[in-house]
Amino acid sequence: MAKNKPTQAKSVLGLEIGSANTRGFLFDVVENSYRMIASSSAPSTQMQPLFDIGEAVYEVVTRLQEVTGRVLLEKSGELILPAQPNGDGVDQFFVTTSCAPALKVVAAGLLSDVSLESAKKLAYAAYTNLVESIWINDRRPFNQKMDAVLAARPDLIILAGGTDDGASRSVTRTADLITGVLGFLPRGIRPQVLYCGNQALSSQLREAFGRYTSVRTAPNIRPSLEEEVLDPALGELNAMIMEKVLDQIGGLRRISPLCTIPPQLTNQAFHQIIKFLGRQYDPQKGVLGVDVGATYSMAAYANDRVSILNTFNLGLGSGVEELLLKSDIREISRWLAFSITDAQVSDYLWNRSLYPLSVASTIEESALERAAMRQVLRLMMAELEIREALPSSRFEPILLSGSLISRVVDPVQSLFVALDGMQPLGISPLILDKHGILPLLGAIANKNPLLAIQLLESTAFTNLATAISITSKARIGSTLLRARLDYPDGNYFEAEVKQGSILSLPLPSGMSGILRLQPTRRVEIEDFALNREPIKVVGGVCGVVLDARGRPIVLPEDPGKRTDLIKEWEFLLGAA
Repeated sequence: MAKNKPTQAKSVLGLEIGSANTRGFLFDVVENSYRMIASSSAPSTQMQPLFDIGEAVYEVVTRLQEVTGRVLLEKSGELILPAQPNGDGVDQFFVTTSCAPALKVVAAGLLSDVSLESAKKLAYAAYTNLVESIWINDRRPFNQKMDAVLAARPDLIILAGGTDDGASRSVTRTADLITGVLGFLPRGIRPQVLYCGNQALSSQLREAFGRYTSVRTAPNIRPSLEEEVLDPALGELNAMIMEKVLDQIGGLRRISPLCTIPPQLTNQAFHQIIKFLGRQYDPQKGVLGVDVGATYSMAAYANDRVSILNTFNLGLGSGVEELLLKSDIREISRWLAFSITDAQVSDYLWNRSLYPLSVASTIEESALERAAMRQVLRLMMAELEIREALPSSRFEPILLSGSLISRVVDPVQSLFVALDGMQPLGISPLILDKHGILPLLGAIANKNPLLAIQLLESTAFTNLATAISITSKARIGSTLLRARLDYPDGNYFEAEVKQGSILSLPLPSGMSGILRLQPTRRVEIEDFALNREPIKVVGGVCGVVLDARGRPIVLPEDPGKRTDLIKEWEFLLGAA
């Protein structure tokens, strides 16, 4: 292999190793700007019978070679790194993975609405499953709390509490309970501990817990009652999870030395790119990103001050099991515009959980998957509201990612999935990450921010629409307002908006227009004063969408009327 190393990285290979599929992306400089050159996908091979990611990685990179005509691998199968003067190989190599075990976590703190709440936020952000919580003012006796932790069989205990140099005695009492649990359990099944409380106790508790298990410490997540600092502790938590991933996923340690930066967890990288975008857009609204995967789904919010990540054990692969446990099957089947029994819907989805690599082969199966995606998004938004995780109800923009959302062929149907599942308020531009590359861009941005910036501005992303949610208590069919969209060339488009309807005003993707809304009765648009000023809107492939179906969207109980209504909505937006 030649040793000439380029002074500037041009060609970049990115791999996303998922629980169902391994996807590869080749980026390079074209006309002085980074572009995505090619992509490929293959079933992941970290599970039986191979238990090693190498086979899928080799297949993905080989396909990239075939598509591009470039030589990326040596005859021995090794990646050519860095790129050679003749164009072979790549300059940088990045890996993200969502093949993470959902660690069972116990959160421990002092006050339930302060340190314990912050510890829970850590658990919600990572690939974990919160199974128990304990706190100092928990009314259960000491022995019952110990029994509860033992019964939960956690993989990890997160201990927080006490401002720096404060509440030492209370934190020590909670630590004694945890030490008792660790001492009671056999060494092979003792949970790890992450301590992120009063820093005055850090060394003492590291030593106490370290007699029984592995321990990591992080800066206090609540250094004062008013201040919450999660990122350093979240970094430590992700490092603990990545260690388990490296131990459990065969072949990942083998390719790690080749990576430009160590492999990153997909949700961690997704959080990074949303944080970056949050600093670019309107700080009063913030950016919301959602990613629906096979095993996990993610929601990340950021503005110029705060960022929040939530990871859910929901998806359309093995994550279907959790979806069905948390849902009445009718909440999924009600979105189908054809006749099918609830039992058939349930059977299809359970089968999907057993065979996550299966692909919808009929129009009906595609509709079933979109209905399930709506429910995943609905459950995510409901849980975010319960957790009070979103400081705003307005977002600019909403980014839709994940291989499952991106493989919906018709952009109108992608838009419907988002609007029906998330039911955003106010004025929301919706952008589709049609290749599911956002997490990889988050990882790449650590070393090559220019690539991330230029890809975000490229055709790899599709402006779906600017959606405007209009709410009113008027009866169905009543005219709510008249809309006029003025184009830059002086032309305009007018339409009437009726209660219960959804319609699109044509505005090409990327073009700006001025929207004027004239109400004919009392209506509301979240955080916008009607009649006071026109709205500057940006078009998308679905134009500007006026959604007057109400919040929450209510579907008729009668199956026939419900089917007719869904078909009418699809017709009004021109769904295929």
